[in-house]
Amino acid sequence: MKLLAWLKLAYRRKPVAKASLTTCPECGAEMVRIDRTTMTGNDMRTYRCDHCQKEHVVNFGPALWKVLSDARESDLDGS
Repeated sequence: MKLLAWLKLAYRRKPVAKASLTTCPECGAEMVRIDRTTMTGNDMRTYRCDHCQKEHVVNFGPALWKVLSDARESDLDGS
């Protein structure tokens, strides 16, 4: 059904906000990254929420250097 040009809808649905790893699980505010380490082979980042003053450690999966190192080792073993 086509809407008339002068007819406006008063209510339209808003898209759902995408889940973000940088939003605070406690209060939902955006967090600030204060530290990042990859020494364990995982990309671990520490975030601080300015609203509730709590720090959260988020694991973003394997670090890039670890993935590349593992791929190189498997290539050398296969040759």
